[in-house]
Amino acid sequence: MSNKKRPQPMYSDYTDPTRIREEIAYLEGRLNEIGYDGDCAYEKAMIRFFEQQVDMRRNWLKAG
Repeated sequence: MSNKKRPQPMYSDYTDPTRIREEIAYLEGRLNEIGYDGDCAYEKAMIRFFEQQVDMRRNWLKAG
């Protein structure tokens, strides 16, 4: 196993509509995997977080 770290992007481009749509699709996919009701406090917190992230990205698209 290599000790080299993968290069990390210097910044995220939150002005690229394609990138934002990809992120929305990923987050919605995770929500579908978890489900929208949540079985425990951890899942409920994750659901709230993912929903907030989706809303934020949708607002970026509207503002774009």
